[in-house]
Amino acid sequence: MTEKAEQIISLEEAQARAVSGTGPAYLPPFAHSRMGSMGIELELMVLDRLTYDLLPAAPDILRLLDQRKKEWVATPEITTSMLEVATSILGGYDQAAAQVEEIREAVRSAAFQVGAAISGGGAHPFQKWAEQRIYPKERYRASARKFGYLAKLFTVFGMHVHIGVPDADEAIRIAAWLTQRAPLFIALSANSPCWQGEDSGFCSSRSNVVGAFPMSGTMPSDIRSWKGFEEYFERLAGHGIVGSIKDFYWDVRPKPEYGTVELRVLDTPLRPAYAAALASYARELCIEAYGRRGEWPSDSSRELYAWNRFNAAKDGVSAIWIDPENGARLPVCQVVENDLQRLSAASLDPGFGTACEVIRELMAKGGQARWLTAHMEAGSGVNDIARVASEMFDLPDERVTRVTP
Repeated sequence: MTEKAEQIISLEEAQARAVSGTGPAYLPPFAHSRMGSMGIELELMVLDRLTYDLLPAAPDILRLLDQRKKEWVATPEITTSMLEVATSILGGYDQAAAQVEEIREAVRSAAFQVGAAISGGGAHPFQKWAEQRIYPKERYRASARKFGYLAKLFTVFGMHVHIGVPDADEAIRIAAWLTQRAPLFIALSANSPCWQGEDSGFCSSRSNVVGAFPMSGTMPSDIRSWKGFEEYFERLAGHGIVGSIKDFYWDVRPKPEYGTVELRVLDTPLRPAYAAALASYARELCIEAYGRRGEWPSDSSRELYAWNRFNAAKDGVSAIWIDPENGARLPVCQVVENDLQRLSAASLDPGFGTACEVIRELMAKGGQARWLTAHMEAGSGVNDIARVASEMFDLPDERVTRVTP
């Protein structure tokens, strides 16, 4: 084994021990990535095919997926009715759309073999948190000991987007710009109107759960460099507050081991095709920010951000967004449309035009949350909402070639 390979293994071991709590706090060096490379993580619901309640069958599905040759990965999440899938490193919309469609078909097929169904969505409409089971993995047991009932309460389902950045200082700056627009992604992805069997009155009930964790929120605006972030990490680690980057539940955070900026606010889309489009939108925003070298947001007010975030979670694509740069109050749909037109004119991704059309489709008729609540207004119960969401996941993306397992 080469010295470089041994060093990589030792860094990975230090990171793994810090994450699990079995070793000292550790922040890895920032890996340099190609600007605009992209990865998508999706947390999926595992459902009973008859009742559409959550079903603790993720271990069985994972065993089947482990037998499959694939470029993407499938891993457990904190409870046994959750399944996480993560793409390989992607270059643009077309590649992302093709791979998430492959994932959709493979996961759906594996779930069917064990009597389960799969669904997107940010929160299951009627599950009860106390009935969930912690996945039998030491990291998750440690989380349950640390956070108590919050660990099971965190049976919510999100989409994370990683955007590659070649420089650690630039990752901090780009994260600040992406944070400003994170509420737009809450609005676009909002599809969890029900919580614990009741209409929550929010388009994204999931978005309210994360705030219960002590390190939620946003990265402090006075951090302006990677060295500044390292010093901040070391200070918190010295108090025993954090042990690894995973202890930051921020809406946008740097992910040093991947060399990325990670957007973490989205409900898992009801259709994986939407995931590819939303990730491409985030990618183009990061590329645009990278091109404005040296520029920082002029207003990083936490109060303004919290207000935009609340409105996005409450009203989805019908929300009003206050522009932190000029104070303009605009409908989310108009802000997104302005972004799409501006980004399209500069994009080098040949598939971004299709991504824009998918996002416009996603905003139509009030967005995903409105699609679900319309069923409730027509007389459907929460069981029906879970079934409808699962049936949407089953639909193949006609824009790409369907993959046969």
